[in-house]
Amino acid sequence: MSYNAAANRPVQLSALDDILPLATRSWVPFSLLELHEALKACSNISAPGPDHITWCYLKHILADDICAAGILSLANFWRHWPQHFKESVSVIIPKPGKLAYNTPKTFHLIVLLNTLGKLIEKMIARRLQFDAVKYGVLHPNQLGGVFQRSTEDAGLFLTHLVRSD
Repeated sequence: MSYNAAANRPVQLSALDDILPLATRSWVPFSLLELHEALKACSNISAPGPDHITWCYLKHILADDICAAGILSLANFWRHWPQHFKESVSVIIPKPGKLAYNTPKTFHLIVLLNTLGKLIEKMIARRLQFDAVKYGVLHPNQLGGVFQRSTEDAGLFLTHLVRSD
């Protein structure tokens, strides 16, 4: 098995020629609700990145609506991803119970990003995923990792397929 099995293989892009372009839509500014929903899903025990801001601390600060409005202004203002959100700290942790630690696969690599950047990424990802489902960008059978599509949905789909034959 290889990670990049399609590397150096020819790609036929003419299949994209039949896709009609959609009308351009404007980006709606993030709301306070979107900020708080994204923040609620973050673990208080997660390690901070290079900014040294923990989720617990950020939740405490953003509980104040004036501070939250300031962060929303920043999130809605940026038209490119700031360089400091691209910076990370990598932590290498040995996997327990290995006989030797002389190969890379005997270690876990954890990449810690700036907390505020991760919060804004969560808001963007949630918005994009909502639009992808709404506008039919995702295949109807794509259930994994999609908001409001669960293992139960996959089980019901499988049961339907088995019983329909």
